[in-house]
Amino acid sequence: MNPPPFTRLVSWISVVAWMAVIFTLSSIPGQNLPSTGFPHADKIIHSIEYLILGFLLIRAISGSFRNISLAKIIISVIIISSLYAILDEWHQQYVPGRQCDLFDFLADLIGTGIGIVLYRMRG
Repeated sequence: MNPPPFTRLVSWISVVAWMAVIFTLSSIPGQNLPSTGFPHADKIIHSIEYLILGFLLIRAISGSFRNISLAKIIISVIIISSLYAILDEWHQQYVPGRQCDLFDFLADLIGTGIGIVLYRMRG
């Protein structure tokens, strides 16, 4: 049974809202970013951002399309998240003090994978 339309709508609004949060955070100039005091903290932040995105995407897709396999849902989440991560990195190269970084992209993918796993493990 599919969830009610309002529930599906809220799931997709959550995805779009979180993408807006990621875009907003990516728009902060490098010199305005707070210092965390430990190396590679940005990779952890990227992973957390995309963990949340992966979780929200799999929830939205799973709730919207009941007739597709889990494998297709997961592939869809990875494709959407990857494309958004590429756009996010491309956008950052135009923000002062920020850059396009392959390792940030990889952290995004790792976060997405963790989000998928956490969604699947929920009770």
